[in-house]
Amino acid sequence: MAVATKRAPQKYAPFARLLSSEHEELLDRLGDHREAVLVERVPDDTVGLASRTLLEDLAIGTLQRDQQLLREVEAALGRLYAGDYGVCERCREDIPGRRLKALPWTRLCLRCAERRQALSLN
Repeated sequence: MAVATKRAPQKYAPFARLLSSEHEELLDRLGDHREAVLVERVPDDTVGLASRTLLEDLAIGTLQRDQQLLREVEAALGRLYAGDYGVCERCREDIPGRRLKALPWTRLCLRCAERRQALSLN
């Protein structure tokens, strides 16, 4: 596989649409999550309070995951328009189209992602 060079965003137009769509969806979901967390209802009993606390914790966890994903999508859009999209940040080789289709915001090729995962498990 050849080392990648900067390329015009046109080659990745389908990914730009995918990323833009994901970006809009995440913004909508984040608004919904924030509303769910901000709605204040005082439960009448201990079970209600425990249930409310659990639901708030779940909503906050989902909110945090979606915020992280939004940052990844925005970074991918930035790489796309800078001409660095589709290039592994670690080895600088092309990221295969199949991986980009599965994870359009990825920064790493599969080999480098697996290496990173293996290191984090040790």
